[in-house]
Amino acid sequence: MRGKSAGRRPDPLPPDFEPALYLDLNADVAMAVEAGHIASAEEHYRLFGRREGRPYRPPAASAELGGGLAGPWTYRYPYRAWPDLPAIAFAAPRPSPEDETIARRLIAAWQSGIGRSPAQADNEGMWAARMQGFPAFHRALRNGDTGLLADLLNNLFQSHLAHGIAMGRTMATLARNAPTPFAASWCDRLLRLSEALGLAPVRSPEQGDFAAPLAGDLAHRVKQARLEAELGFPLTFPDVGAPFGVRYGAGILPEHAFSHAYAAWRVGQLGEFGRVVEIGGGFGGLAWFLQRPGRRYTILDLPFTNVLQGWFLLKAGLDVSLAGEPEAAIRILPWWEIARNESYDLAINQDSLPEMPPETAAMYIARIRAIAPMFYSINQEAAAPNTEEFRQVVVPDLIAADGGYRRLNRQLFWMRDGYVEEVYARR
Repeated sequence: MRGKSAGRRPDPLPPDFEPALYLDLNADVAMAVEAGHIASAEEHYRLFGRREGRPYRPPAASAELGGGLAGPWTYRYPYRAWPDLPAIAFAAPRPSPEDETIARRLIAAWQSGIGRSPAQADNEGMWAARMQGFPAFHRALRNGDTGLLADLLNNLFQSHLAHGIAMGRTMATLARNAPTPFAASWCDRLLRLSEALGLAPVRSPEQGDFAAPLAGDLAHRVKQARLEAELGFPLTFPDVGAPFGVRYGAGILPEHAFSHAYAAWRVGQLGEFGRVVEIGGGFGGLAWFLQRPGRRYTILDLPFTNVLQGWFLLKAGLDVSLAGEPEAAIRILPWWEIARNESYDLAINQDSLPEMPPETAAMYIARIRAIAPMFYSINQEAAAPNTEEFRQVVVPDLIAADGGYRRLNRQLFWMRDGYVEEVYARR
């Protein structure tokens, strides 16, 4: 969200403006309203939304690639059409008898960290709104309301709680109203993974029709068994948090699962790592795909996100410990536990270091070097504005300033244009 309201003349509201739908379609506005930064959906639209071109009605997809909702450059090839697109499926929330027990553990772990988190890392940068918004979520944590917390988390992937780490309510709203571009995007990620694994040829703009449409149903042509044989693990996603995507095999496979599966495959190529630490673990998707007998996996993240990770991985049936609990195969801990005197075989960060305040990101780079001999990074390098105070950082710049690493590998990230994956070793 951008802009200042001082001296700005409000625009009129459209006659068909619906505040709830406007907040559904604009996750950052919903978080700003919940955090008290702006009074209402109506006020935001009148001061900023119309001039920013914010959607306030369900979109109707156009015939162009991306449907007018996503730029065609976000796709692997400039296809003019995607025939035989699969349907988008939406899972319903799945309450279960263990919900309140899991919620009680999550609340206890979150409450154990109250007052111990250094303020700077939690309250600066792009993730600060998570600490200030979501009143029902934070009320459940503060008051120990296990039922409310479970109700919220059972709908995780179709709520604003998932914004920025998975798809969330805005994407679910768009996908329900304009499913074609989302089905095309899902197929695009399946194609990218298949190309990376050598199961589909990469087209050349110098040879043949680079922009020709795909022929046939990609989801059926790229067989799940072939993908899983190359990956070395099942390409399945647990029915947790009401995911949405395409039915693939026995369940629903969300689009974001492809990038996590790719990263897990790349880690397997790098070596057999018994002790892995992930800095900023999203909702726990990479931990899900990297689970192995005998492997110890640690996630270090904001306490807010620890709750989401704990819910996802515990509901998925994995062996997980939270802060203050006896240690399990997968540990979910607040970020400041990186200061522990522990060592790992591999440290991982994907899509989060650039969004941190520069001092925080530099601290992580230094600590990663101290605790792990190898570092795997998947991040963008746009150096875009982060907040009004600073711009996003660039991982190679952080590495160069640290001086304690040597680069082993650098390549474009197969799964997402504009991202780079790198492997570094401690000097």
